[in-house]
Amino acid sequence: MSGKPSTMLFRTKLALNLVAQIVLVLVTTAAVGYLVAGYRSVMEQGRHFLERDHLVAQLQRSSDELTRMARLFVVSRDPQFADHYREVARMREGLQAEPEGYDEVYWDLALDQPRAAGRPAAARSLQERLLEAGFDPDDYARLAEALRRSEALMKTEQQAMGRVDTRGSSHPLAEEDWKEALEMLHGPAYRHAKAEIMGPLRAVRQSLKAGHEAWMQPLQDNLRFTAWLAIVCLVLTAANAVFMALRYDRSVRRPVELLRHWAKQVRKGQQQGQRVSLGHSSEFGELSQAIDEMAESVERSLDELKEEVARRARAEQVVRHLANHDALTGLPSLRLLHDRLDRALAQAQRKNQGLALIFVDLNDFKPINDRYGHEAGDQVLKVVAQRLAASLREADTVGRIGGDEFLVLLPDVDSLAQAQQVKAKLVGLLEQPIFISVHNLAVRVSAAMGIAVYPAMANDAQGLMRIADQDMYRDKAEQKAQATRTG
Repeated sequence: MSGKPSTMLFRTKLALNLVAQIVLVLVTTAAVGYLVAGYRSVMEQGRHFLERDHLVAQLQRSSDELTRMARLFVVSRDPQFADHYREVARMREGLQAEPEGYDEVYWDLALDQPRAAGRPAAARSLQERLLEAGFDPDDYARLAEALRRSEALMKTEQQAMGRVDTRGSSHPLAEEDWKEALEMLHGPAYRHAKAEIMGPLRAVRQSLKAGHEAWMQPLQDNLRFTAWLAIVCLVLTAANAVFMALRYDRSVRRPVELLRHWAKQVRKGQQQGQRVSLGHSSEFGELSQAIDEMAESVERSLDELKEEVARRARAEQVVRHLANHDALTGLPSLRLLHDRLDRALAQAQRKNQGLALIFVDLNDFKPINDRYGHEAGDQVLKVVAQRLAASLREADTVGRIGGDEFLVLLPDVDSLAQAQQVKAKLVGLLEQPIFISVHNLAVRVSAAMGIAVYPAMANDAQGLMRIADQDMYRDKAEQKAQATRTG
């Protein structure tokens, strides 16, 4: 009897939750439907706006094109401009269809090469399309006035073109007629008439934009509110679903699944570092406590195993490091240098950059090694390696490739002059005294250095290494010759 009220209460909560879910779904569906209808209205209104704005722009463009063709004909007296003038006029009157690809730059492209004449068509005139577009009466009155003034201006243009049109006439063009035609198309009267056409067109376009924005603003506000309402409903629906799932999860399903899962894990000897820890005073809680104790025992074994794996990984890392680095100086070995050189070359080719190699060979190392022993020689090599590495950029690489030979890789170095600056810096560093602690004395060494620059000197790694090596031997020979002369 004690469990029945709880069962009924749980069922009541489920029923209330179901009602809330249905209400949220209905509100969300209505909101989405309103959004769809609203956005369709926005698209339709935008289409009407674009159509009307296109008609206004077409009237403006046709007037500008007529002016352009008339002026070009008067200046050049080329018959093709007169033909184009008549073609634009016929397209405005609906007697000829617009050519394919007819846009703002059409004539700039068409005037540069021969072009077939436009095809005739029983189209509507621009005036008819303006009348059918549904403009506001005031806007339509402005458009009609602009069209009327444009047609009146066409008469002036045609008169100017007629004055310079000498086709079929035996008399040459008089200079006075040509100047008068130019004045008719470029004078103050023409510019004033042109402005009287463009002024109303600007007013109409501004009126269209203002009307469109006035219509869109309240609809956008409503759509924004509806969108937020739909989002809130969806969030509430999701939150309610998650809440109910968690309640069911905590009450029955989750404890049973966790206990079954951990029983299988313990039986198989597996562990994932988790705890059941139901925290119940029921049988589920007691069982989870027993499973947690078994898990702790398994985890201790796993920790020991992980420590052993970590030790082996560190040992493998040391082996890999020794395979790619010099044991004495810690610098990259020849193998690692070749790998970095190949990568640097690939990057330089992709980014169209340069790089440089500097081959370094110590001059006075063998006498030190013979006189003071290998321990002193090793100390000299370590100091040289430290000085070379500390003097370079983070992106540069210096490695030991032989007994007293080093190689410096300089990415993003585009010229021999830059590489020589680095070389001079390295020469100065290596000439400084080196203190040998085992004998409590300071020695000096020098170095011969050879430079190779990509892509000016070679395009691959082998070529760069060969050129740098050859340049190093030239430098060593020059140093010996100089020492002989000074000695």
